[in-house]
Amino acid sequence: MGTRTVEAAAVIAITLLLTGCSTGGDVRDKSTPSGTPAAAEKAETTRACVDAIADRAAAHKGGAVRSHPVPAPCARLSDADYLDAYMKGLEQAHRAGQKTSQGETGKAADGGGS
Repeated sequence: MGTRTVEAAAVIAITLLLTGCSTGGDVRDKSTPSGTPAAAEKAETTRACVDAIADRAAAHKGGAVRSHPVPAPCARLSDADYLDAYMKGLEQAHRAGQKTSQGETGKAADGGGS
């Protein structure tokens, strides 16, 4: 009788594990194909928005970079995603500005030493 109980418990445990794995797999399988293109499209839209904000910031050296009007590549983003892209765009422009100023400083030092 003890062997049957152990066997029954093992069968139930295996069934529960397989059911849990199969249910989780089915849910992932259904969401992955439809979720992947949307995620890739959102990432591309966000990248384009970050670049547009960085370009806007580069064009306004020393001035305030306004968040509105929203650049065309950013129009499809939610407010939260736009804010994230806006901040990343400002950071990207700032890094590019630092590299440019460091390059000019290095050129001036090289040119002055000759």
